[in-house]
Amino acid sequence: MTRTLFLALRLVAMPILIAFVIVIETHHSPNYFRLLSFVLVLFLLIDLASLARGKLRDLLLIAVSLAFGASVIEGIAYLIEPKQIIVSTDGYTVRRPVIGWGPEHPGRFHSEKIDPSTGATIYSVDYTIDANLLRRTDSNEADPAIVFFGDSMTFGLGVNDADTLPQALADSLDRKNRVLNLAFGGYGPQQFLRELETGIFDPVIGRQPKLFIFMTSPWHAERSACKVSWVLLAPRYEVENGHVQFKGSCYEGGRLALQEWLWNSAAYRVSMSALRSKLSHDDIETYIQITLAAVRLAKEKYGVDTVVPFVRAAPNYLPGTAFDNEAIMQRLKDGGAIVIDVTLEKEAAAGAAIAIEGDGHPTPLANHLRAEMLKSLIATHERGELLSRQ
Repeated sequence: MTRTLFLALRLVAMPILIAFVIVIETHHSPNYFRLLSFVLVLFLLIDLASLARGKLRDLLLIAVSLAFGASVIEGIAYLIEPKQIIVSTDGYTVRRPVIGWGPEHPGRFHSEKIDPSTGATIYSVDYTIDANLLRRTDSNEADPAIVFFGDSMTFGLGVNDADTLPQALADSLDRKNRVLNLAFGGYGPQQFLRELETGIFDPVIGRQPKLFIFMTSPWHAERSACKVSWVLLAPRYEVENGHVQFKGSCYEGGRLALQEWLWNSAAYRVSMSALRSKLSHDDIETYIQITLAAVRLAKEKYGVDTVVPFVRAAPNYLPGTAFDNEAIMQRLKDGGAIVIDVTLEKEAAAGAAIAIEGDGHPTPLANHLRAEMLKSLIATHERGELLSRQ
């Protein structure tokens, strides 16, 4: 009776283990869900091996060994991988067509980042998303728009609405100009170009915008080359015969499913992410070409110039690509962009807090300093002096 009951329990355990794996993999929870999945699969294989006989049992024992090894490797990788804890209101970012991802609905979204080693709060802020699914910027709604495109630096990750770069510029202009913030965390030049090509924000931009602004840095090349985990759904472009061509999303179909599965493994992230994000000459060239394609389209379709606030990459970031910061900035200038260096190196050397400690995104001070630089540049642009100096 006891042996029969034990056999029945082992049989019942199999569908339960399978169900747990499916639920964990579907919900991606807890943070170590892939490790938990591997351990559950290990128990499932042990259960199957205990019931099997002959060559099938031998094969299952090999599978048990492999599953045990995978669990150990995943566990070690999880322990050594740098951790960050960011908790945001549900709906802050979801899959969206055309641009890949963004807010699900208007509203106020709370976000906190916590230092996992000390439990200290790095930032605790609110992001207000308006009816157009854009970060709110209070400004004059009647004037032609100054439109910001870009990533989390421009969106204002880690700062409240009042301290984003677009809001700082609107305030420095006494809110006499209409200012829009089309940026969002993780975006790159590919979103900038795709937004212009498809016109998805044309209704809010209006028929005659005043100026486009796209803050960038060489590490955007990782995004335009589809080499980082969060851009799996981003628009993908390739340079063919000197022209930038839209090719769909970074990953689609089975390749998307495989990449999502891999990136959810700590072992893969630890062992492969550095290798995958290593940039080549072609990656930088594609990044430049995509950015310039957006600059040209801004002029052709909207009749506006594009200001490119440029944040220099660290000196050890570009070796092996045959590019440096100066060469990239010159290429952007030669392609028609109005480039301004906003790295704030002197301010940082003087002790100014330009990056959020424990995070790296711009502080309110950095955003206000850059807004003053843009204000001065815009005044020069309005006098018609900029293009003659490019």
